[in-house]
Amino acid sequence: MKKTMVKHLLIITLIFIALTIFRILWLVYFMPSNDQPTAQAGILDMRHQSLSEDEVFQMNGEWMYYPEVLLDPTSSTHLEQTFRTVPMQASPAKTQHFGTYRLKILLNNNDLSDYRYAIQVPAISTASALYINGKLVGQSGEVSTDATTHKGQAVPYTVFFTEEQPEIDVILHVSNFDTPSNALITKRLSFSSAAAMTHYQLITELALVAISMLLILFALFSILVFLFINRKKIVLLFTVGFLLPLADELITNDRSILDWLHLDYVWSMKLSNIIYLGASFFFVQFIRILLVQYQHAKYFRLFTMLYTLGALLILVLPIHMLSTANLMFFMLYIVSFLYVLTLALKEYIGNQESSAFIAFTAIGTTNGIIWGLLKMYFVLTIPFYPFDYLMIALGFSGYWFKRFYDNKQQINLLVAQLQRDGELKDEFLLSNAQKLWDPMNKMITLGQTIYDNPDNSFVKEDKQNLKYLIDIGRSMSFTLNDILDYTRLKEGNLHLHKKNVRIQGIVSGIFDMLRFISAGKQIQMTSTIARNFPRVLADEKRLIQILFNLLHSAIKYTNADLIEIDATIEKNMAVIHIKDTGSGLDKKDMILQNHLFSSDQKNADNDRMHLSLLVSKQLIDLHGGSLRIYSSPNKGFDLFFTIPIAEEMEKEEQMNDGQQDKAFLSASSSNFEATPSEKQFKILMVDDDPVNLTMMRSLFSPTEYDITTVTSSEKVLELLPMHRWDLIIIDAMLPYLSGYALIENIRQHYSLLELPILLLTARSNPEDVYTGFAYGTNDYVTKPINALELKVRSRALIDLKYSITQRLHLETAWLQAQIQPHFLYNTLNTIASLSTIDPNRMIDLMHHFGKYLHASFDVRNLQRVVPLRDELELVRSYLYIEQQRFGDLLQIDWDIDEHIQIEIPPISLQTLVENALRHGVLKQKDGGTVCIRIKEFSDYVEISVIDDGIGIEDSTLTQLLSDTNTTSRGIGLRNTDLRLKRIYGQRLQIKSTPNKGTTITFHIPK
Repeated sequence: MKKTMVKHLLIITLIFIALTIFRILWLVYFMPSNDQPTAQAGILDMRHQSLSEDEVFQMNGEWMYYPEVLLDPTSSTHLEQTFRTVPMQASPAKTQHFGTYRLKILLNNNDLSDYRYAIQVPAISTASALYINGKLVGQSGEVSTDATTHKGQAVPYTVFFTEEQPEIDVILHVSNFDTPSNALITKRLSFSSAAAMTHYQLITELALVAISMLLILFALFSILVFLFINRKKIVLLFTVGFLLPLADELITNDRSILDWLHLDYVWSMKLSNIIYLGASFFFVQFIRILLVQYQHAKYFRLFTMLYTLGALLILVLPIHMLSTANLMFFMLYIVSFLYVLTLALKEYIGNQESSAFIAFTAIGTTNGIIWGLLKMYFVLTIPFYPFDYLMIALGFSGYWFKRFYDNKQQINLLVAQLQRDGELKDEFLLSNAQKLWDPMNKMITLGQTIYDNPDNSFVKEDKQNLKYLIDIGRSMSFTLNDILDYTRLKEGNLHLHKKNVRIQGIVSGIFDMLRFISAGKQIQMTSTIARNFPRVLADEKRLIQILFNLLHSAIKYTNADLIEIDATIEKNMAVIHIKDTGSGLDKKDMILQNHLFSSDQKNADNDRMHLSLLVSKQLIDLHGGSLRIYSSPNKGFDLFFTIPIAEEMEKEEQMNDGQQDKAFLSASSSNFEATPSEKQFKILMVDDDPVNLTMMRSLFSPTEYDITTVTSSEKVLELLPMHRWDLIIIDAMLPYLSGYALIENIRQHYSLLELPILLLTARSNPEDVYTGFAYGTNDYVTKPINALELKVRSRALIDLKYSITQRLHLETAWLQAQIQPHFLYNTLNTIASLSTIDPNRMIDLMHHFGKYLHASFDVRNLQRVVPLRDELELVRSYLYIEQQRFGDLLQIDWDIDEHIQIEIPPISLQTLVENALRHGVLKQKDGGTVCIRIKEFSDYVEISVIDDGIGIEDSTLTQLLSDTNTTSRGIGLRNTDLRLKRIYGQRLQIKSTPNKGTTITFHIPK
């Protein structure tokens, strides 16, 4: 701390010394030489001096003085005279209001070649008139012997004249009726060649102009800061604070500036004193505002009061009392300046870096005050000194640049922090949206399952409330999507993937989605878009979102019972018109248009309606279109939005629907014919985009799959009864009869297991997925299509269909034990849920599900026994699926000896494991553990399935294995028990304790 203090003090001292040296050099440069003559007995002898172009002589010394007389310059009358020293400091005892000063200047004959001279007269209290060789050449005010005709001004002036004679007679009339003091010359008069005086004044004027421009620029800068950056009134204080010193310096150097105010001498003096007082006051306030630690020091308020009192005194006091008051003001200046200087130095020494510039400013001001006192005391006449102001300006500039730099660094840190926070926010939104979607989907699924269960005996009100809960859950999913999209749009992170899209298919698909979501509302939705309406250039996924949001808002928030949608073409833009007959927007929601169409959308309502419409508008803007809404209470609303028309059409798109269907059907027949010995799975693909059909068809091997492609729902209904289809792949957005409506139509004739349907959807949003499953799809794939995902899902559905179809001849008990509809349905739901949460896990689950189905219905299961490894593979696939469904509720313990080579009855171990899960551990709230133990002994292998579930009562156990059991309960155990008895002559060994678990064991002889 001591070292830092010493360093700072040393810097301050060096700066003060540097300023003093600059001042001394300036003074030395303009100080008159020591050999200048002095007037004696009214004569200034300059015959031994040479008038150069760079030296000004002082007219100091003894002047002839004529008291109470204004001498006639042209008369030679000799009057009583005395001698007075100029400049004169002490005032005579007797008051003399007017008089005449006279001086003769004797010149060197060698200096008469130019004949151009100059005399500078200072501000004399309070009026003066200068005569050269009897001619009036300059004056300040009106000199008079009478107070009524006298006019004080006290303005300095310079006169230039030509004289060919070696002697110059200078007469100076003075009068003073404005102040109680005598008409004295208290400042130095100067005489020189015209060139020297011009050079001298030019330096002064240039310095003054430079400082004036500097102060004006600072004032303008303060005004700009106030207007465009900071509207605090304190900023205007800086503007006034820069203008007041400027006014003070201008008045000090040339009081004639005040003439345009037409003020008399008294009020001009009062005004100049107030300006000087104000400049000092604002300087003190500057330093106070810029200080960090001492901004609220207690004496600043006192100084403010004293400066205010001083301004009042200047206004009310008579002129003869101002000289005494000025001494008090001067003491106030000194005390206040030293105070702020002390505080600035204390802050600087206290290691406040920004305060260093304030300290430099205070040092420069203090230096200027000290030299001002010296100049006044020694009556020095030198040009205007600009370096103090430059130091002050440098201090202010340095302070502001330092503050700007610090603020910029702080802003950079804040921006970096905001960017990190923004990234964390986006990551938080994305991750938590997934976390919210998962439980929300489970709640919706569970609620829908309970709602659809016919065995539940709800009262009507409770069932309706349950339906409301399901709808609320779906609405939450919509809001989550809108929040994420709004965030991406605001940050510019949402990108469009435009292609040629048929608006007719999207409208039909959304109508069917809304009919499902808005079940219970009697809403008529019609589309009058022409069949030949051209395609639009849009991101299909986002166009679905736009239309869904707009139509869903109309249904949900305006209670529309009729919605009409039409499309026209204007200026190469498709104009989509949506009109409803609902209640329209109330007065509260009428501000929605202002939120949508104003650039300031920070006040957008958090209501789902406003958010969804805002997202839709921004998506339309991204497409290059616009959105307009016209609404009035009880009259519904009209909505118009535009979207670009596609410029080019693919060749396939230019065909009509009949030509396309015919072309693709013929291609299917010619390219995919197979010999009768080959087994081909028949797949029917439906999409209104021929390019998509071509791409999907190329993914399936023609030797294994017989593919038929069509582009309209009507053609599907014609082809459906003509062939035995193994799978139908349907695009959700088909024109006129949407994919959802087509699925609903197919399900009236074929069940989920008889004819699997794979839905193609542009989005994986809950509203799309829920609608698809509700209408009867088995599974779905999102666009853009992933080849592996489409093939895996298609093959899984085909395997499911064939496994069930080809095994219908198996005994009913065995089939019920192995294929539980809820297991299939829940597994498919799990696959569907994972597709939005974790696609990699979804693919793994589908792989195991396919393996499970393949192993369950493998033709080898009709054999007497199968290898143990095949049975274990089936069990592992089954347990993998169940663990994906139940997570931590299910723990599996494998205890299997290595290298066991035996065969066991098919589906025997899997049945026992499923029984342990369904009727054991999963009946408990916290789940449990299932242990599969296979141990090899000398002449047999022991296979056990052990669980820590709820156990089995003795009476129930006896009934399960009874040969007379005719119920469907426990039929899987009974079937396995009978097969073991038939093959090996042994039965299942079951040990069970209620609430502790069950152990089922059987032996396989070697």
